[in-house]
Amino acid sequence: MNPISSLVFVLLLTVFPTQILCQTPLMEQACGYTIYKVLCLETLLSDPGSKKATNLKDIATISLTHTENKANDIQTQFKNQVNTAQDGALKQALQSCSDYYIKVGDAFFSASFHLKYSDFNRCKARLTEATLNRQSCDEVFQGKPFTSPLSDSTTKVSQMQNNAEAIIYKLLALIPR
Repeated sequence: MNPISSLVFVLLLTVFPTQILCQTPLMEQACGYTIYKVLCLETLLSDPGSKKATNLKDIATISLTHTENKANDIQTQFKNQVNTAQDGALKQALQSCSDYYIKVGDAFFSASFHLKYSDFNRCKARLTEATLNRQSCDEVFQGKPFTSPLSDSTTKVSQMQNNAEAIIYKLLALIPR
């Protein structure tokens, strides 16, 4: 999250806490389970469906969908970088990450599908797959004389995934066995 949007969001929460949070108790509850609470609230408040959500599963699905969208945006950005990069190691690294992020987006899409139908084992497996592909992209840049031009974005999708997983795992803990 960029510093300006974080500052604006925190200021809004400070000035209008009841207008923002009191109308969204389910979002506030869900984000309370996450590590990146401000990012969680920012993500959910930007989605009109969050305000209509009636249960934690709806919130988890919305959070995961936003994570998928962010991953797809990153893949597009990597592809655009590939198209403008000169041949060489950087271009190869960018292409590898573009390929990995296609898999990341697909894994999030699949995880959302499985979550929708309460197939939590497959949902968790797809989230693990997304993590492995995100990490593979990060590893492409390790030990190179250059860094990923999208490291801030890839960090954000990692945080968004962490938030979505925290909500999903809380949902799992609440389901009677």
